[in-house]
Amino acid sequence: MEKPEEGMLNAGIIFMFSVWLQGQMSDLVILKKNPHLIADFVANPKIVPHAFSEIRVKYWAKQFFTVKEEFKREFTNQLTSDEIQSIEKIYILRNMIAHAHVSIGRNYMLYRPQGGHQKEATLIKVLKPRKVDDKADPPTFKLEFWKSDIFQSISNLIVHFDQVCLERLSKSLGVPHGRIR
Repeated sequence: MEKPEEGMLNAGIIFMFSVWLQGQMSDLVILKKNPHLIADFVANPKIVPHAFSEIRVKYWAKQFFTVKEEFKREFTNQLTSDEIQSIEKIYILRNMIAHAHVSIGRNYMLYRPQGGHQKEATLIKVLKPRKVDDKADPPTFKLEFWKSDIFQSISNLIVHFDQVCLERLSKSLGVPHGRIR
């Protein structure tokens, strides 16, 4: 596989895993806000209770940012600073992919942050991407998802957030993690 296609494939994998994490965060928020739904939700893993499903469908329409902020509010006393940083990294990655300029004629995608120097500074601090030498303000960044070390680092971030943070929060609600995965 050529590097441009591999980069697009890896970006798609990262993006879909961010959608998956968003779904888990949504489920946890719903259950935290509606503890009366937990027993029925856990009772039969093959059936999603109607009352839960009605709320869940509404969360499908929400933006990642909205779910992320609600998740942080609901679990504020249970999230570590590293976990909050992980959520922010995943959010930034998702937005970078969603708003990247993609070409099959080069080995990288291009991303230019919107939202001023503060967002740019956050992006640089969190992800340390390479700038394109084009003197643009804000600068343009190369997204090289075809590189195995970059893809592996992002994969590790996603796996850790799922298997450590989300699993712990699921258990704190009395919900087996596999039930929301």
